[in-house]
Amino acid sequence: MESTTLHQSVVVHPYDEKQLRPVTFEVNDEVERLIISYRFSEGNVVDLGLARGEEIIGWSGGARKELIISESFATPGYLHTPITTGTWSVLLGLYKIRGECRIDIDITFQRKTPRWLTGDTHIHSEHSDGKLSVEALIERAMGLNFDFLCLTDHNTTTQNRVIAGMNAPLTLIPGMELTTDRGHVNFLGLTQPVERFLPHFSEQDITAKMDEARRNGARIGINHPFCHYCPWMLPFRGHDWLELWNGPWDATGNEMTFQYWLQLLYDGIRMPVTAGSDFHKEKGQILPRISVRAQSAEREDILRGLERGQSYLQSDSETRLNRFVMGTAGIGDTADSALLQVNLDTRPDNQVLLYTQKKIYLLNNRNGHINQEVDCSDSAFAFLRVNREQTAQLITNPIFRE
Repeated sequence: MESTTLHQSVVVHPYDEKQLRPVTFEVNDEVERLIISYRFSEGNVVDLGLARGEEIIGWSGGARKELIISESFATPGYLHTPITTGTWSVLLGLYKIRGECRIDIDITFQRKTPRWLTGDTHIHSEHSDGKLSVEALIERAMGLNFDFLCLTDHNTTTQNRVIAGMNAPLTLIPGMELTTDRGHVNFLGLTQPVERFLPHFSEQDITAKMDEARRNGARIGINHPFCHYCPWMLPFRGHDWLELWNGPWDATGNEMTFQYWLQLLYDGIRMPVTAGSDFHKEKGQILPRISVRAQSAEREDILRGLERGQSYLQSDSETRLNRFVMGTAGIGDTADSALLQVNLDTRPDNQVLLYTQKKIYLLNNRNGHINQEVDCSDSAFAFLRVNREQTAQLITNPIFRE
């Protein structure tokens, strides 16, 4: 992340003792993390705290010389919170001042920087029918080098109350899988997306819950829509994305979802797709993950990337997508150029397919490396699918053209 540091200095005297001295600063840019440190003349005692406007973010007294604040992490004694624009204050508690005392403060702004983040949009914990605790799921995700995790237990939000106060090494996104006998749908981004649920739903009931979640600000994704056991049996509307890849590729009708989504693209309908492991317990299965191009590791930026289709889905750790762009436009963007550049590494025996509106290209796999340019001037979209035999290993959302 790009960072800049603001240096502030304050000189205090014994007659200032027992006062609280705020040192204000402005947050003007899109900042992902604040790091604040201070030092002062020996023989004095100066406590430390932080406020945003009138809101106290935390207080560490004289216990620490540095504090860190972000949406997902905060130094103990402080609230984790997005770094919003406005006036903030370093709070100096002048506990003991024995002479002229200079206090130096360094405020480092780590700015939001676009990058690819990998995670899982669909998991279950012991709060519904999963076998692992939230803490164990986080440990598992860290072992997979994930950057974010969406908690989507069935018809409950108690898992979200657990993560609300957690300092986590990755971004935890609250959610709920509304589970009905007419299909399953994820509500992401809110601790309590709907007030309550009922065990049996009519179409009217489910639509009302989706409308409620939408009004409250949740992102909505229809899960495993062509699963043999729990398909989506209602009209496809009111959602932000489709879960194209659920669990192992061959288990839940993923190929049918792919064909349905492909037809949407041919019909000119832009619908982002996602991947979710639907993890409940370890079974030794090959599960998908999703990589999202986001402005930061904050929840809203990750969800915005999913909503815009700035993502690709993958299960094969041997496939690396190095470059997939039209001019300056990447996955999920609309290009003003027609020349597509593809660069990826994969297994030599994998099949790399480029889907466009007019044609499906089989790209030249040169012993595991693909580096090719394709003129897409006659197509409204282009996306990649990597197969091993008929099993998908990687699928990108499209780059679009007007």
